Amino acid sequence: MNTKFGNSCVEFGARQSYTYCRIMDIWEDDNSDEMDIDNDLMDDCEEDSFSESEQESNVKQLQKLNLGGDFHVEYAPQRNTSAYGSSRCSEHIKSKEKMGIGDLVKDHALPFLPAKSICRFRSVSKEWNKWITNPFLAHKQSQCFQDISGFFCQIADEHSFISCDPHSCGVPDPSFSFLPEPVILRTTCNGLICCQSCIADNAYYVCNPVNRQWKVLPRPNYYHGPGSAVALAYEPSALKFEANYQLVCAFPLADHPVLYFEIYSSRSKSWRLVDTSCCELGALKLSGDGFYMKGMVYWETLAGLVLTFDLTYEQFGILPLPPEFGPEGVLTKRHGELCYVLPHKKDNEYAIRIYGGFKMVRKHSFRLELDDFGYMSGGLRALSCLNDDVLAILFGNRMITYHVKAQKVKILGTVRSDGFVTCHPYVNSLVPVDHPLVSRQQANSRPCTSSSLWHSIG
Repeated sequence: MNTKFGNSCVEFGARQSYTYCRIMDIWEDDNSDEMDIDNDLMDDCEEDSFSESEQESNVKQLQKLNLGGDFHVEYAPQRNTSAYGSSRCSEHIKSKEKMGIGDLVKDHALPFLPAKSICRFRSVSKEWNKWITNPFLAHKQSQCFQDISGFFCQIADEHSFISCDPHSCGVPDPSFSFLPEPVILRTTCNGLICCQSCIADNAYYVCNPVNRQWKVLPRPNYYHGPGSAVALAYEPSALKFEANYQLVCAFPLADHPVLYFEIYSSRSKSWRLVDTSCCELGALKLSGDGFYMKGMVYWETLAGLVLTFDLTYEQFGILPLPPEFGPEGVLTKRHGELCYVLPHKKDNEYAIRIYGGFKMVRKHSFRLELDDFGYMSGGLRALSCLNDDVLAILFGNRMITYHVKAQKVKILGTVRSDGFVTCHPYVNSLVPVDHPLVSRQQANSRPCTSSSLWHSIG
């Protein structure tokens, strides 16, 4: 058993190196005519197997483990890559001795930045440009950066984007003109946006406005008419290179007091009706689209309840809302937990109340100091939390944030006041909608890869 453990450790390292180099070859071949980068920026990759000195060092470290009994390691056989030509890796892979401060920033700091900031660094050098347009960075950044960067505001089919920091967060086309038809925004999740066509077929789209990638979903098997609500579920994973997402729709049937659940999966590329159905009278009328968190989908109902749906076990549940619930409150995530944020006004004082737990009891209350902004009219409406420390509120036609620790209020921007505005949170992520290494023959008729990002933004 110890021998198998040693073999697995060595083989995993060799296999990981080989796989990375092979994928780099595929990606470079597919993107060679899109990137004006010299071939001498690429170094030949070392052999897949370890050198003898590295093998001996690894064996000594493994022998220090308290594995018990005799310990023996058989080295993984060298893989012959001649069938694929010379295997190459990009220049950003360097030993610790050769890495400078620039390499550390490029490899370990960039993934924690929003997409707009990352794309601005493309002009640093050809090497940085090559790394930023590499799909591996997009994959890593989608895991490391998950703070809400702003809100897409929508009135009818007109859209705008209000950024939390216009210098670092933004999208090149907030109007969604890259889509083939006018759409309305339905729901967002970790950098992906679900839209729906405004014309008769009501087709669903999943897109990312950062890279202008989009995909139209097949027609559902059932009619998603009035009374239906959707939620997009996407969880970035280090072990899954492709962005696997699900679109969950809770919908009623005419003259049937039942809610059914139909799910689209990007893996199967198809819709299916789950066996579970909801007959709870207080959960049949949903107040809007839901949101996803930690394997669960949540919808508010008009009866003051929360309808939950577990994507793993495909079962629904019911949670209460606070007695003071109303259209000005919002379900959101804070400190990794489900909470309900509700603005409160008494006389001329404003406060934000936060409820949490399975019983939705009040946990916090923060007083808003708005005297520095002069006269502000209009009602209060809570929006999704930007992060654990920053709350977002719509006050009339002004979008403001409240920093809990600093106890400061900041105005982000203004929205139109000639209609009801829906505000959808968005993570400024490089996550691709389709597999980043898909061949051009399989790409959309109007593809947009990472190398064409942000030409319209300075």
